[in-house]
Amino acid sequence: MPATDASAPPWQARLPARLRRPFAALWISLALHVAILALLRVEMPVTFDVGDGMIQVRLVPARVTQSPAPPGEPSPPTVPDLPAPRPPAVLQTEPKLAADDPPPAAAPVPAPAPEPAAPSAPTPPAAAPAPPLERVPEPAAPAGSAAPEVTPPATLAIKSAVDLNYYSARELDVQPRALRRIVPVYPPGPDRDGISGRVRLQLKLEADGRVSEVEVLTAEPPGLFEESAVKAFRQARFRPAKRGGRPVRALMEIEVVYDWDGQR
Repeated sequence: MPATDASAPPWQARLPARLRRPFAALWISLALHVAILALLRVEMPVTFDVGDGMIQVRLVPARVTQSPAPPGEPSPPTVPDLPAPRPPAVLQTEPKLAADDPPPAAAPVPAPAPEPAAPSAPTPPAAAPAPPLERVPEPAAPAGSAAPEVTPPATLAIKSAVDLNYYSARELDVQPRALRRIVPVYPPGPDRDGISGRVRLQLKLEADGRVSEVEVLTAEPPGLFEESAVKAFRQARFRPAKRGGRPVRALMEIEVVYDWDGQR
């Protein structure tokens, strides 16, 4: 039985003698490879798994840093801009006469010649007195005849071609009809609180079917549904009402019901 080395590790002591050297060489090779890999190790990029999320990339402009000037080179002093010198003002003065010089003598003005006297006009003779005017009496009207009466001019009755009246439903031959369905918007406040209500409106329709005025007659409860109803019917268009075969203005009363339970 071969002798065993007491300093050998237990696993090596259990190996046969012919396998101990190859295993030792293998361990030495592994140790050398590990050392080489430790020296030549290159740091690999680290990757992160972001899953299915979207990554947004935003470009940010780079900041421009201005390097300060070296302390040894002082900046040249700034010379202030001086205004250009103004040209000297030239004063224009009128020439004055010296005190010793006598003033120039004025030229003599010839005297005007005397005008001849105009001949006096002859005195007209005195006008003769006018004869007195005689008053002619007006002829008296006969007793049986009456004074003529002045007939005023006959006034022409002008009938307007445009009928400016607003007719109610009972006075119309053809009732107005909406050209499309009118659906008011349920106000957010009453819709959130589950409130129902109704609004009665009066519409003034023109002869072409436009709505010229919307008036709120009643509202229950007040202050919740009026704005929605007025806005919906102010933008509506109707087929014109007719009376006597021609389009006329009309008055309509409409009741708008807001049913919170019914709309659910």
